[in-house]
Amino acid sequence: MGASTLPYRNPSTPLHGRTFLGHPLGLYVLFLVEMWERFSYYGMRGLLVLYLHAQMTGSNPGRGWSKEAASNLYGWYTGMAYFLPVFGGLIADKLIGAHRSMIVGGLAIALGHIVLAASGIGTLEYSHLGMAIFVAGLVLITVGTGHFKPNVSVMVGSLYSPDDPRRDGAFTIFYMGINIGAFICAFVCGTLGEKVGWHWGFGAAAVGMLLGLAIYTASRPFLLKNVGDAPAGVRNYAPLFFVAALVIAAAFAGLYYVDVFGIVGRAFDRMTAAGIGHIAWIFAESLIAIGILAASVWFVVIQAPGDRGPTLCILLFIIINAIFWFAYEQAGTSLNLFAEEMTRRTIYHWSFASHGWKGWEMPATWFQSVNPLLIILLAPLFAGLWSALGRKNLNPGQPLKAAIALLLLGAGYIFMVCGSMGTSPAHRASMFWLFATYTLHTIGELCISPTGLSFLTRTAPAKYVSFLMGVWFLSNAIANKVGGQFAGQVENIASGKVTFFWSRWIHLGGQADFFLVFVITSIAAGIVMLGLTPFMNWLLAGKKQEPVMARS
Repeated sequence: MGASTLPYRNPSTPLHGRTFLGHPLGLYVLFLVEMWERFSYYGMRGLLVLYLHAQMTGSNPGRGWSKEAASNLYGWYTGMAYFLPVFGGLIADKLIGAHRSMIVGGLAIALGHIVLAASGIGTLEYSHLGMAIFVAGLVLITVGTGHFKPNVSVMVGSLYSPDDPRRDGAFTIFYMGINIGAFICAFVCGTLGEKVGWHWGFGAAAVGMLLGLAIYTASRPFLLKNVGDAPAGVRNYAPLFFVAALVIAAAFAGLYYVDVFGIVGRAFDRMTAAGIGHIAWIFAESLIAIGILAASVWFVVIQAPGDRGPTLCILLFIIINAIFWFAYEQAGTSLNLFAEEMTRRTIYHWSFASHGWKGWEMPATWFQSVNPLLIILLAPLFAGLWSALGRKNLNPGQPLKAAIALLLLGAGYIFMVCGSMGTSPAHRASMFWLFATYTLHTIGELCISPTGLSFLTRTAPAKYVSFLMGVWFLSNAIANKVGGQFAGQVENIASGKVTFFWSRWIHLGGQADFFLVFVITSIAAGIVMLGLTPFMNWLLAGKKQEPVMARS
């Protein structure tokens, strides 16, 4: 579970003052505000698909959407959450500063969660108007995340001079805050959403964000004074950006209410059925691919001779990063739905009231806490491992780490293939399969994510660091969007409606065929990356590759 670090601003004057454990107290304020922001984001992330797919009847009705539609919306939501921070960082740089951007973003996020909660009041819980209001809430959260996400990390860096040896330790502490928020959210938002009512879970996420903002605003005058201030001489445009977030959210809600998105989708489906849409889509994809390839070649060529190899290596690594997160982010969609529908979650405990064993069903969203808990436990160990290997000149370079991450990702899905064979809502799988999958995926994440951004910032040409960081987050956004869209095909693949070239030789049945896709693609990408490692190391000749733990 990571947060972004966009190095758009060079810190001006390092903050001095009281310290705790060798770090400014302001670090711990930012630790808490980011913890609560991640609490709200991951709380929503765990509930979204389950709520949209839940039946519209029963004690806790949802929206009754298909898995395809729910996963598509999830893909748009998480994709925009990674895409918009690229612009949020630039807006903060040029117009409002990191501090004001955080306030705008935090308020928009909190209001978005409140709107989500309000969309379940009375008849809105079932109506089309209620769903339009829900869409407005989602848009507010994504726009708010765009303002908030890049700037809190930059403010952490602003507490230290560029050569301060405490910087890396500070980001490690900050990284723990991110994962603590992601860990506890499932027990609060997830439990309320699944056991009490979906909209109670959405509202709890708002409380977390408002609590983080309250801590920040109360502490800033004393512990973060002048940190993240707007550029000198610039008017306060922050209220305008908050109003803009409201207008954008209202516009999307209106477009949804009058079914503009549905009309466009049905028109495209008709074109596809007639063959026109499919051809047009392939043509558009081909043009985009050619354009990206040409732009990449041009970008490498314009670099100084000593930077061309490292720049090419970074672009290759960004592609690998997208492949990794495409499969990894199934955690919020297909794996989340598998936890709810296909996993035996009953835990038996002794009841003194009834003098016997009693079963209790664990909320499916609790599985979302496995990854951040393992990050909290394992991240310091991996930081020590990389340092120990580095002292012995045995530390693998980033290309080899990425290959290992992909192989671990594919190996994790082997457990899901085994666990999903022969399962159904009536014959559910053990919780072991999801725990094993998330464990291997987390170890893979620790090999590619915390070290990846550090690798990019160390290796990129100095004047293009911000641009390449934006491309990095764009790859994350695309991976989330495509991953959500692909997750919607789980039933088509399980039923055999959608097949792959290997289906004639390997056909396991049910969701095992769906998870097999990630086994094959991830391991294949890992093997390709292993083959490319010597070439990429050659491209990086002369560049320092020792990782810094905690730039994720």
